[in-house]
Amino acid sequence: MDGIHDLGGMHGFGRVEVEPDEPPFHESWEGRLHGVRLASGIAIGRGSLRPDIERMGNAEYLATSYYEHWLTATEAWLVRAGVITEDELAARQAAVAAGEAEVGERQDPDSAAFVRSLFRPFPSEERSGPAPRFAVGDRVQVRRMHPQGHTRCPRYVRGAPGVIALVHGPQPLPDRRGDRDASGNPVVEPFYTVAFSPQALWGEDAEPGAATIRVDLWESYLEGGQG
Repeated sequence: MDGIHDLGGMHGFGRVEVEPDEPPFHESWEGRLHGVRLASGIAIGRGSLRPDIERMGNAEYLATSYYEHWLTATEAWLVRAGVITEDELAARQAAVAAGEAEVGERQDPDSAAFVRSLFRPFPSEERSGPAPRFAVGDRVQVRRMHPQGHTRCPRYVRGAPGVIALVHGPQPLPDRRGDRDASGNPVVEPFYTVAFSPQALWGEDAEPGAATIRVDLWESYLEGGQG
């Protein structure tokens, strides 16, 4: 989505600060939230958090952390799924904030062990779909596009030339999550890892000697490059 939520490549936010030996979670509640998200996904179906994150207001989004984005989206997702109501959520939040209610805790070793087993990358499911149009080494250009809804095509690469570095099998197109083809299967496309030079993305003022930037992009985001 073309909003503040697409921060990639934007100026004015300073350098990315790399934290040596960064822990998976900086606060215990972040790990609990991650577990809640995984457990609720198993119970009521997996879905993307991004659409709900992209509904956050600009000021709220910039003033909150990564896992606060997750929290906002998970709350919205659970309300929409009918697990809780907005009134129930607000009442519980107010009671906890006022010290009138303790945060609930449930001891379930089997469920806890299952959720911990999910803290790993999910394997990509092999799907049948159209053959890729591009091959490794092909020059491509990212389409200039301004979609109204969610997209995984970062704004800062649109219009830029690049080179196909890897070709991946078809996977569901995030822009059309939930859409089905005539056979009832998710809409899938081949996707690629595309390599860009810093100059292709930010012009001749790009940091000299910076590493190549690689971005995973679905086929409909790309068109054949020149030369």
